Amino acid sequence: MKTHASVFILGILGISFAVSGTAGAVPRIILDTDMRGDCDDAGALALLHALADNGECEMLGVMASTTGPHVVGTIAAINAFYGRPDLPVGLYGGEGLHGADNYAPVVGDPMWFPARVSNETAPDSASLYRRLLHDAPDNSVTIVVIGGQPCVYGLLQSEADHEGDGSINKTGAELAAAKVAELVLMAGSFGDPNHREWNIILDVVAAQTVARDWPGTIVYSGFEIGQVIQTGGTLQDAEINPVAMSYKLYRGTEGGQGAIGNRSSWDQTAVYYGVRGLEYDGQPVWGLKGPVAVSFSDEGHTHFEEDSASDRYYFTQEMSVKETERIIEELMVQPPRASATLAAPTPGQAFVTNTDVALKASVATLSCRPAPQNEEAAIALEAAITLRNQAVSRVVFLVDDEAVAETAAAPYTATWRPGAPGTYHVQAYADCEGGGRFYTKRVPVSVIQAHETTGLNRRNANMNLALAPDAQLSGSVADGAGRGTPQSILYDPATEEYHIRTQWNEYGVAHGQDLGLLAEENPFFWQASWNTAKNINEITLGGTYLNQPQPFALWQVQYRHDGRWRALLEGQGGWLNTGVLQWGSANGPTVVADAVRVIVYSDGTHPLTSVHLRARGGHSDNTDDRDTAHKAVMIRYR
Repeated sequence: MKTHASVFILGILGISFAVSGTAGAVPRIILDTDMRGDCDDAGALALLHALADNGECEMLGVMASTTGPHVVGTIAAINAFYGRPDLPVGLYGGEGLHGADNYAPVVGDPMWFPARVSNETAPDSASLYRRLLHDAPDNSVTIVVIGGQPCVYGLLQSEADHEGDGSINKTGAELAAAKVAELVLMAGSFGDPNHREWNIILDVVAAQTVARDWPGTIVYSGFEIGQVIQTGGTLQDAEINPVAMSYKLYRGTEGGQGAIGNRSSWDQTAVYYGVRGLEYDGQPVWGLKGPVAVSFSDEGHTHFEEDSASDRYYFTQEMSVKETERIIEELMVQPPRASATLAAPTPGQAFVTNTDVALKASVATLSCRPAPQNEEAAIALEAAITLRNQAVSRVVFLVDDEAVAETAAAPYTATWRPGAPGTYHVQAYADCEGGGRFYTKRVPVSVIQAHETTGLNRRNANMNLALAPDAQLSGSVADGAGRGTPQSILYDPATEEYHIRTQWNEYGVAHGQDLGLLAEENPFFWQASWNTAKNINEITLGGTYLNQPQPFALWQVQYRHDGRWRALLEGQGGWLNTGVLQWGSANGPTVVADAVRVIVYSDGTHPLTSVHLRARGGHSDNTDDRDTAHKAVMIRYR
């Protein structure tokens, strides 16, 4: 187990910590999380990535002990943000451990944040545990569990030929005994044994079995340790950083849902210890009590007593809470080694068939070269600099996940020529010489057939055509049968306010109303029609409120020309899932239409609930959206 001995200095941050295994080796970490239950899981994963970026540990994989539909996508989005999109993620194969779903529908939506794996592609957690442990050197792995314990329980129960992996001729218990140096659990309550700690009651049988049968050292970070350590409030850029978005959308932060705020740091304490041990810069952050015998009642209460024959321990707080918060927060907000942004095309941009589309990516890289504090720190710094310097080796552009161009020289530009009308998703990634692949967001664009403008309406940036004298608005929800009217979501660029002010400036079905598996032929819709056709080169639409996400909803933005409906953009989740859609641009390609509509329908598996559109950019009775960059709803020719 980790102690105050065997300490070396990582000069890049001026901290000290202990390691298990051979001298100079870094811990190999498997993180086991109940992601989507609380935002501290996202904070803990961010902290682990930061430590790995600093060269303090090696990440082997992540296990998901919850079973919600977005859990793997959420983990994968955070991994991709830190340049590790292909880090293995295993998923618990059981039932019932769903947890809450405050932020995962957005963070786990690939139209919001890049993710390369999902629940559908993730292996069973026991199988992944077995493979990662089998491939690791003896006594080299630290497992950190920051949720319930069904995944490690499943590992312990696995046989030598688990699901046909006959090449791994050890049981899960034998693999744990041979490969795992230490098991670190955020679990239990050692300050108040009567407290039924969440990670225990998630799966009491698993916690009881692991406490009794785990063949090696266990260190517990109890509820009382992380409860008082408040972090996360300085996270920024939620539209880019999935960890910041997790803290923004989680209802339990100090600012409430919709505002980034502090949250208790239960999970970060376990991750920090799993990598750095008990210390920071030679000073104890925590102490260990034990050895103790640990068990849990069927109700989830923690029982412990001194036992010299045991190899179970638990944390005590040594450093001031304020200083501990500072140490954890600095790691949580440490930026990734690099970041990539798609500069062109922009979301919703329209192009004409068989014309060149300009592709451009920008890549920001980080180089960490602080002045070393002493000779010993300077030696460690030389090794760490190699990990932090991120020269770009190439940028690859993707269209619908297929590579269409590659460049190794800045500025990173290329072209793509689409041949058929439709919706396409453009993305890029940057490979860095120091390791890491950094993806941009996926950007939807539309390719349309060329239309000749009719000359009936001239360019006018101050005119929302949905407010034109001959405009008629309609929708699938009758007045008084849901929320708002079709007029409630209109933005007027001439007044820079909503056309009318209502309580919420939204239109749709009632909050919580279940429309079932609504078919494309009979969708929820909102529509603007005109007696005479209009030239249109921009459409904006506002998605749902934060607490009513629509990650599975399918949608299309359509226009009617010569009696036929044509799709401008289509997709799933994305902007409808609390964002803003922008199609077209000033002086961009023009369509001629006598009607525009958005339709929303089910994927055939997930029913539509609380589906609605909202105005953006103005001031309703209950929401001030005036700082929103893209105003909605507007239909313009400008």
